[in-house]
Amino acid sequence: MTLTRFLRIFLAGALAASMTGCSYLAKAILAPQKDISKFYLLTPTADTAAPATGTAPNTSGTFTIGLGPIKLPPYLDRPEVVTRAAPNRLELSKEDRWGESVQNGFTSAMDRNLAAETGAAVIDFPWYNTVHIDMQVQIDVYRFETDSNGTATLSAKWTILDSTGKNILYTVESNLTQPSKPGDTTDAAAALSRTIGDLSGQIANMLHQLRSQQGAHSS
Repeated sequence: MTLTRFLRIFLAGALAASMTGCSYLAKAILAPQKDISKFYLLTPTADTAAPATGTAPNTSGTFTIGLGPIKLPPYLDRPEVVTRAAPNRLELSKEDRWGESVQNGFTSAMDRNLAAETGAAVIDFPWYNTVHIDMQVQIDVYRFETDSNGTATLSAKWTILDSTGKNILYTVESNLTQPSKPGDTTDAAAALSRTIGDLSGQIANMLHQLRSQQGAHSS
């Protein structure tokens, strides 16, 4: 066998092996991948046997709370569960997802909690001008996530306004934490839900106080 023929055979074999490898790699890349995503929800913590909430107008004289706007930081506007790895660094989970937007989950949990804790009708912002609102609750969330130690944190400024939405009756910042098991997203979602429950409890207590003051002034 001449050297030239040997080289041709060798190159042909190498090319065939390379094409086989590329074909295998292409199949591996293009093959359907197993979806390892897990989905989580925020849930109300108060007694859920509460008056209906959402958009129903006040037609029976019930005290009505207008909830919103609720503003969350932009870094939460994503399906991935966010963990604060360091004061200036966030990590997005590769497999843990929210089953709905954090905005919707937060609002829904706050709705149910406030309705259960106050006995009031709760209507989400925006509402029609024809709907009577007795007091409005606005919430600006600064932080809402767990850290690498499992600590769930909710930091927010909340404001209660009168029926016109123009006069501030009360405003304060709350910094709330709840523990969870590090690395356990199910427990983290429950801890975050509890922080919403803690915040709604503070808001409900102040609403009760303000209603009592208004009742005392009107009597």
